[in-house]
Amino acid sequence: MSASPTPVAPGPLAGTQSPSQIEFLWERYRSLFWVVVVAILGALGAMYGLRYYRQTQTDAKWTWFAEATDLKDTYASSDVNRVPAALSDRIKGLDLAGLEKAAQAPTEESQRPFLLLAVARRAMADANWQRAESALAEIEAKYPNHSLVKATDYPVQVREVKKDPADNPKVATPNKKTEWKPARPGSSVAMMRAQIEAAKAYAAPPQFAAVPIPAEAKKVKFDLSTGGSFTIALMEKEAPLLCAQFLQLAKENDGFWKNLAVDEIQRPTDFSGQPRCMHLGFESTRDDDRTKWTTTDPSKHVVDFESNQLSHFPGAVSARVASDGKACADRFWVVADDAANFDGERVVFGFVVEGLDAVKRVCEESMSAQEEQAGRGRPTANIRVTAVTILP
Repeated sequence: MSASPTPVAPGPLAGTQSPSQIEFLWERYRSLFWVVVVAILGALGAMYGLRYYRQTQTDAKWTWFAEATDLKDTYASSDVNRVPAALSDRIKGLDLAGLEKAAQAPTEESQRPFLLLAVARRAMADANWQRAESALAEIEAKYPNHSLVKATDYPVQVREVKKDPADNPKVATPNKKTEWKPARPGSSVAMMRAQIEAAKAYAAPPQFAAVPIPAEAKKVKFDLSTGGSFTIALMEKEAPLLCAQFLQLAKENDGFWKNLAVDEIQRPTDFSGQPRCMHLGFESTRDDDRTKWTTTDPSKHVVDFESNQLSHFPGAVSARVASDGKACADRFWVVADDAANFDGERVVFGFVVEGLDAVKRVCEESMSAQEEQAGRGRPTANIRVTAVTILP
């Protein structure tokens, strides 16, 4: 009798399979895989880090340029309704020496031609024609192939609207296509040089020339609670009625305006280029309680409107217009800037001959937030006339 085979007890190898090729490769090269992944991530991090570094360097360079040319606010403002001032107007407010320093040491060479152009534009604002021309000549000599120098059929420029003599400016014409004057060929440098020549040749019409103040002109000095003062020279020949009444008021009770407060100041905003000016004359401003101030009471000192050729140059003193079309001798404006837009609307009867800086400081006094935005309102603190003196 033969022996029966002994059954094999189930063990750990029962039902097992050998690893697949993929699993075999994973187990073999797993460490290498993670090394490659880490290397790729590290390379990407280094690449983006380098790109970020380069971008921050570029941003810093051009932020410096924007600050040097007063462009920073134009780009940084988040107010979509804000209308920035023209670049040429912004450059007028910069210091020429500061621009020249920036042009000598730009953060990168590509900025220098534009900085030199800004120097030329700023010099033009001061009628410094020689400096403007030398800046343009430097651009041409050092950067002959630059876009500012190379002539094209359509260089960067502002084209004017072609006006139709038949159009009525007071009547809107819907759906009418705007027509522009032809573009002027040339280069930016050549155009600016032409502007310099035109400005040099320009002569203001005689009626726009400042009228000399007579040596014998009567003068009235106003002392202010801020510590400053300003002196008005009266133009009696051009506005005899206003000047006579003004002098009479200056003699009464130590001066009609003593203890009156400045009731309104105006200055430019981002939306308007209105000139700086201040107003005096409402009797209610003697009260410390501002709720009692009123600007609607009619003046008791009106004279006929005396049209004349005096213009609102900086320091011009003009009478407030009365409701009946006459002029107030007791209420007047003092402009700190050129304000030719008021010519013909108000009667100029004097000019500030001393203390215009004091007038400018008053115009820069703080106002409420709403008034600051509008560019007109009452100074936050009362600014009073402390003394009125007729000078000998």
